Amino acid sequence: MKNCPKCNVEIADQAEMCDKCARPVEQASAIDAIIPTNPLAAVSCYTGILSMVCCFIGIILGPIAILTGIMALKKWKMQESQYGKVTSTIRAWVGIITGILGTLIGIPAIIMTILSILRKG
Repeated sequence: MKNCPKCNVEIADQAEMCDKCARPVEQASAIDAIIPTNPLAAVSCYTGILSMVCCFIGIILGPIAILTGIMALKKWKMQESQYGKVTSTIRAWVGIITGILGTLIGIPAIIMTILSILRKG
C-alpha cells in the first residue's frame, strides 16, 4: 500500500488514481531507484561523505550533512514514488551518520594540528 501524494489517503500499489481526490498516481520507474526524488537526501549523503574524506572541513560539512539529512527525513512523506522514498531515506541516513563521523573526525584533527603548531612555535 502507498499514500496519495495529494490527500495522503492510503491506496493500492497498482492504483492509477486516488479514490478520494481522483489524482492520477504515477507508477514508480526503475530510474526512481537510482535518482532520489528528494534532493536534500542527496546533498546530505554527499556532504556527509565529503566530511569524512576532508578531515579539516569535516567540522563544517558534517553539521550541514546532519541538518539536510534531518530535513530530508521530514520531507519523505511528500514524495510520490515508493522507490524514491526508500532511496531518499537511505541517503538521508547515510548523510546523517557520515556527517556525525566526519564532525567527530574533524574536531581531533584540528586540535592535533593546532597543538603541533603551538609546540613548534
